[in-house]
Amino acid sequence: MILIGEAPPPTRFFFYGDSLFLQYLRRAFIGDSQGEGSVGLVPEVGMHGPDWFLTYFRALGGWRTDVCDAPKRATRGGADEVGDCLEGLLLRWRAQPRDPDAALVVSPKRLVALLPEAVRREVTASVPPPGQWNAHRQAFLREMSGILERHFGREPLRRVAASVDLDEAVLDFEIARACAEGADETEIRRLLRGHPREAALLRAWTAGEDSG
Repeated sequence: MILIGEAPPPTRFFFYGDSLFLQYLRRAFIGDSQGEGSVGLVPEVGMHGPDWFLTYFRALGGWRTDVCDAPKRATRGGADEVGDCLEGLLLRWRAQPRDPDAALVVSPKRLVALLPEAVRREVTASVPPPGQWNAHRQAFLREMSGILERHFGREPLRRVAASVDLDEAVLDFEIARACAEGADETEIRRLLRGHPREAALLRAWTAGEDSG
């Protein structure tokens, strides 16, 4: 599942574990557990923090990205002007390896019309942004929960949740934050040493360093 938005916020970002989008996506995975006898969609999500959830999301093949790869000034209504980012998005999209059956979910809905045709024709669904309006937040929760259940299925979602190793999730989150905060090479290599995916993570980190 690929989730695509307009642009990352200036300070809070999905993969840092503290964005509004991540908060509401977690709630969508939990699902409605308010009714008597209801057990929700993936109850395990509500039992753990953002570190566990990000590892779980990765295990599902989930990825969050934006049209623009850097923050943009918000315009009236909360939308961002993304026209100057479309060429870069198309280049990244063509280079991105992905499952041909992946669901592409766009938020906000009005962003769909702005996407390049090559991206737009792969859109599976669009949902309102979980922004300042409560009606949008509730619609996001309702629609995203439905997409998750239709695309993955409740039992597969729970099987993946049961497979997540809590200690590995904590370490993965520590590594991601260290990279985002510009930790030096010695610290990154210390965190990666002995990791079950050490070689792959080291390749990804060095590739990022090489590209600046």
